[in-house]
Amino acid sequence: MPPRQPIPRKEPRPHTVSIFDNLLFSLSTTLPILIWLIAGLLLRRTKRISDDFIADGNYLVFTWCLPTLLFLNIARAPLTEVWQGDLITYAVLFTLGSIVLLWFLTPQLTRDITSRGVFIQGAFRGNMGIVGLAMVVNAFGASAIPLASLYLAVLTFLYNMASVVVLQLGQGQGVAPLRMLSQMARNPLMIGVVAGVAWSLSGLPMPDLADNTLQGLADLTLPIALLCIGASLRWRSLKGNRLLVLWATLFKLVLLPALAALGGVWLGFRGEQLGILYLMMAAPTAAASFVMARAMTQWGNLAAEIIVITTLFSLFSTTLGLFVLRLTGLI
Repeated sequence: MPPRQPIPRKEPRPHTVSIFDNLLFSLSTTLPILIWLIAGLLLRRTKRISDDFIADGNYLVFTWCLPTLLFLNIARAPLTEVWQGDLITYAVLFTLGSIVLLWFLTPQLTRDITSRGVFIQGAFRGNMGIVGLAMVVNAFGASAIPLASLYLAVLTFLYNMASVVVLQLGQGQGVAPLRMLSQMARNPLMIGVVAGVAWSLSGLPMPDLADNTLQGLADLTLPIALLCIGASLRWRSLKGNRLLVLWATLFKLVLLPALAALGGVWLGFRGEQLGILYLMMAAPTAAASFVMARAMTQWGNLAAEIIVITTLFSLFSTTLGLFVLRLTGLI
């Protein structure tokens, strides 16, 4: 009787990520943002949050919490190891190119050219410090914070300068470089960034008492900011300017993030790099754009409407974009 042949063992099938897994990954990144926004909206509707709370919360976030968060994330990071000049240089050049493109397209979209600066700012200036950073953390964890913070630092500087320029030029005014630099020097976000870079380069250790105290303040950034954004949403403000709001939303949430991601893929960005690039570019319009638009132009309502619509629809557009990037194995 011939010897019995052993039954060949089946090799384990390689693990494959299903479409459902990719969808869960995308939703786990964007749904927490939606939950915080809805919580803020409900608290405002039930009069648990007042206009005074929103004003004070925004002041606390933009003057103390967010600058502290930026300072800590940069101060703790060895800049020579975290710095990725190719990614940040590409983001800067892409943003500048987007602004130039929008400048020449705007006359085709509106008869009142004085709205040009507000429209352009709403189409390119993303809420990276709140929504963008939150989505990066949700998608890639705390390990992505140092690179995302450096990206945020450089692009925040660019956004502030570019916004002043386009708003002034859009109103037919000249640009005052000294005044612009003075405003930048007093910007709390830039103070936090510069202080973080200086501390990191100094090589000094962060004392535990200071680290724990500042971390507590930094941890307040996302919850308070997202609650205030949700509580600030006003359906009744969505009046007029529909065409410009539609085009600004399309550029901010779809066209510019998609083009940025395609260019990044062509340059070889993958994984965390590509994810940070896409999520920061896909963030909705920054709330600070309304403050500047109201102070420098008569188009404050247009700025507010762009913020509301992009904030609401970014959750869907970003989920779809992440899903596609994840499904194709690019992140």
